[in-house]
Amino acid sequence: MDAGAIIMILSFGIPILIVIGIIWWIKRDFTSLSKWAQESKRRQAQAKPAKAKIVSVSQGIQGGDIKKMIFLTFEINDGFTAPYTAAAGWFVDTLHLNKIQEGSVIDVKIDIDDPQKIYPAASWAVYTEGYSSELSVDKLSGR
Repeated sequence: MDAGAIIMILSFGIPILIVIGIIWWIKRDFTSLSKWAQESKRRQAQAKPAKAKIVSVSQGIQGGDIKKMIFLTFEINDGFTAPYTAAAGWFVDTLHLNKIQEGSVIDVKIDIDDPQKIYPAASWAVYTEGYSSELSVDKLSGR
């Protein structure tokens, strides 16, 4: 086999191996993301209902025109344990922002394994993980 044939094989073989590697990595990533999403849905379905008084509300810098990232601090009262404070970040439909004012009482769901995870009971909000309340408009503006 001469040098030209080896160069030709390598020039086609290496990019093909790289593409196969990228496809494998993306597929693996989507599989783990899908498992995480299924687990999150299961946990939210098993969460127990409670009432929550909104103690504080701050808007995050993430979000769009339809849903805004909102950081909430709640006083949770499930009727079985002593009231406690918990925080959550939710994407809230902008048409329903009036429902999450300080002092409002709303229905929530509490994770059965982690009572600090507070899920929305209504369809106008979506629970999120991984967003820091340090990225709220209030904290970034020094309030």
